Amino acid sequence: MAEMNANMGKAAWPKTPDGTTDWEVVFEDPQSGFVQLIAQSPSAETLRLTTTVVIDKLFTRRGDETEVTRLKNQLESILAEPVDIAAKQKGVSGLLRQIKDARIEKARVYVERKRAGAAIDRRAGLLWKIDFLLKPKVLLPVGITFILLLSGIVYALLQSTIGPSRPAQLAQAPAAVSEPETAPTPEPQAPKPEEPAKVQDAQPDTVAPSQPAPEVVPEEPGPIHIWLKTMRWPLTSHSTKDRPQYYAVILTVEDWDTKVAVCRRVANVMDKLYQGFNRVLPQDRNATDTELGEFERIAPNILNQIFKMDLIKSVDILRYGEAGFNVANRAPYCKSPEKGKRRDDPPPE
Repeated sequence: MAEMNANMGKAAWPKTPDGTTDWEVVFEDPQSGFVQLIAQSPSAETLRLTTTVVIDKLFTRRGDETEVTRLKNQLESILAEPVDIAAKQKGVSGLLRQIKDARIEKARVYVERKRAGAAIDRRAGLLWKIDFLLKPKVLLPVGITFILLLSGIVYALLQSTIGPSRPAQLAQAPAAVSEPETAPTPEPQAPKPEEPAKVQDAQPDTVAPSQPAPEVVPEEPGPIHIWLKTMRWPLTSHSTKDRPQYYAVILTVEDWDTKVAVCRRVANVMDKLYQGFNRVLPQDRNATDTELGEFERIAPNILNQIFKMDLIKSVDILRYGEAGFNVANRAPYCKSPEKGKRRDDPPPE
């Protein structure tokens, strides 16, 4: 029976009423749980094979390779200890329970985010819809239309008040034609002898040397900022009488390629940020500036674990109402204020 759980697909695993996998049953069920499967392994080699199958079954997502390697190394350390098979079974069971606790915590954060997300979007979205109307691509056509309409109204008022303009009369009635006066013919004069032209010393024209145009050095592309979805903490307000706080988390990366790579994993980024909140920020009161600063210090390392390289250069967190509070209010909730600026644009002459 226990072997069936390891061979079944994840879709067939038991679910909680919230729709997430019931990890307590998957691991601890006396008939089909993973821990029970470990208890039935009679030798160290069987323990190794069985636990390896469970780890490979649990960690199937892209990016899980590092965690799989870490767990298998920990498994080998347990099996290498010079103890009896019962002690090794106990050590491997403890390793599986660590995985179980981590999965239960991730499921809890996911459910609370899911419950709180709709209310956050409804409450916060109205405030930032005004920002859409102030964008140049919307404001410019509206402004031109308004100016044209106002010009038409002014022109119509002037026409109704002054009347249509008439062309000025350029010619009067023809006057009596008079004969043109004949000017006296001048007497011819003898031409003067031409004076010999003075020879001037030919001097080369001094032309100012043309200076080469200054070389235009293209500007180095600046850092790219990434706005994410509004974040709320704590996710539930059962443990405090204060209202939850709303935060904007702004990431800074080096270039556009990095920004695209981060936005492709934005769901994983949000999960890691909430795990960082749970690690640093208190749930029974509002976070202090010191606690927010500590979160900003450790957040890049937490997020860079997703990409296995230093893509995130810095993380800034702002409370709702503070200067610089900006979020992405439309899917995929990964927006950059530098959008429209291209790395290959030529510098202005």
